[in-house]
Amino acid sequence: MENSVHYIIEGVLAAGGFMVGIIVKRAYQSIDDLWKKHDEMTSRLTNIAIDLPKNYVTKNDLTHALDVIHDRFDKLEVKLEKIYGQSFKTNYPSDFNPSHGYKRPPND
Repeated sequence: MENSVHYIIEGVLAAGGFMVGIIVKRAYQSIDDLWKKHDEMTSRLTNIAIDLPKNYVTKNDLTHALDVIHDRFDKLEVKLEKIYGQSFKTNYPSDFNPSHGYKRPPND
């Protein structure tokens, strides 16, 4: 009788040990899966960080580019005003006033 209780206790301890082993194995497997996902996300973020400068521009670079464009438009505007002023003086009759049109003949 004493041996049968001893075998029952050993059987329960063996079953408990087996269950603890399964739980520990699944826990380590879950941790490994989490590390794999972590590594995958890290590599994706690294790739995004590398590709980001290729697709997007920084705010400072955009501001500088816009300033250059605005300066060029200002230069073009000055040149067009010079050309328009010269052609206006040479192509229109002397009695034409740009703000009033032609001079009216005196009322007789």
